[in-house]
Amino acid sequence: MFFLRASIFFVSAPEPRRVTRAGRIIAGNLRVDWATAEVLRAFRASGVESVLLKGASVARWLHEADDPRPYNDCDLLVRPLDLSTAEKVLLGLGFESGLNRHEMPDWWQEHAVGWGRRADGAVMDLHRAVPGLGVDPDEQWLRLSENTEPIVIADFEARALTIPGRAFLLALHAAHHGVGWGRVLTDLERGLASADRAAWTAAAELASALDAMPAFTTGLRLVPAGSALVRELELPTDSSAEAVLKASAPPPIALGFDQLARAENWRARARILRHKAVPPVTFMRAWSIAQWGQIHLIRAYIVRPFWLLAKAPAGFRAWREARRATQR
Repeated sequence: MFFLRASIFFVSAPEPRRVTRAGRIIAGNLRVDWATAEVLRAFRASGVESVLLKGASVARWLHEADDPRPYNDCDLLVRPLDLSTAEKVLLGLGFESGLNRHEMPDWWQEHAVGWGRRADGAVMDLHRAVPGLGVDPDEQWLRLSENTEPIVIADFEARALTIPGRAFLLALHAAHHGVGWGRVLTDLERGLASADRAAWTAAAELASALDAMPAFTTGLRLVPAGSALVRELELPTDSSAEAVLKASAPPPIALGFDQLARAENWRARARILRHKAVPPVTFMRAWSIAQWGQIHLIRAYIVRPFWLLAKAPAGFRAWREARRATQR
């Protein structure tokens, strides 16, 4: 409530439309914050440790009260040991997930799974990992949880990444989403302007410790100020095909070709192809109209191989170009 009053007080004679927009954003953010605090309190009661990755921590850092940044969900990195308990807590609070991570092979598990609650529209993204890091989830948790500081979310003291940690994540977020996400690049530009060289040096050290330098520098180089920082800090610019692909907003299937190329042997490639052609039911329901019923699910499985074949040429070309780019 204080944040809402402060935002109105400090804006002198704003245009009515501006106030309406800012008020809607603040109200929406507060709803997310209260749901986040509810979840975090339940996590604490169950012994679940977590770190707030984005949301309020980034919005308060990069945006003034009269120009709030909207966020529609909460991203929480959970200690790997606590992930199953965290899922049970969310179920107990009325949240549901459309994707069962236990049905997916390890190499295809998403870094995060979204949990939604129909009663109030609250959405929690439960992270088991952060995309772009080359170490396992346990090592990710160890390093990132050491780089946190307190943040108050709706009267609850949570843990969020420090400024270097947030800067590090801004670059990774840009690399993961690529050039097609304007707001992500805007956040990166604001972060480059807000954080000093010491903070970005610490962010680069974190990237090195987490084997995330390819994604880190790829994300930075998506904006001019980031490219300048890479040169100033003399960071390595070697990248991976995966990082280049994600940063270019690739067509469907392109990342699948990269998975096939990195597979250990033909048996592993056969497993990848089988899972891509016939994914688990929960994936199919999230991927297509299969969520509408059994007939649609059967139809989706029939269509899936043809869809893969149709998308394969463009995906292969994008992967080939990304691979060539890393070899220059």
